[in-house]
Amino acid sequence: MDTMTTTEQISAIQTERDDARQNLRDTLSDVNDKVGRTEDEMRPDHIIESHGVGASLIAGALGFLFGSVVTSRGAGPIVIAALLGVAISKHGSNDES
Repeated sequence: MDTMTTTEQISAIQTERDDARQNLRDTLSDVNDKVGRTEDEMRPDHIIESHGVGASLIAGALGFLFGSVVTSRGAGPIVIAALLGVAISKHGSNDES
């Protein structure tokens, strides 16, 4: 059975601690990268660009729902026009960049 001196034990524990810290830093860096990519994919303008038909259908459904709840007859078309206008302006601003 090998016996380690106190100094050797301390050195081994410090090395193990430093390795654990480096592994934690690497893991946190990987998690931050994945979170950043997920945030980019979940941005509303990115979703609208990649799923234009679905976004239009949702805008229409929201306009229909809003229009059926509100007593003003022009509220539904106004909401649909506003949502489509935002989508078009986002698409136009991305083409200029």
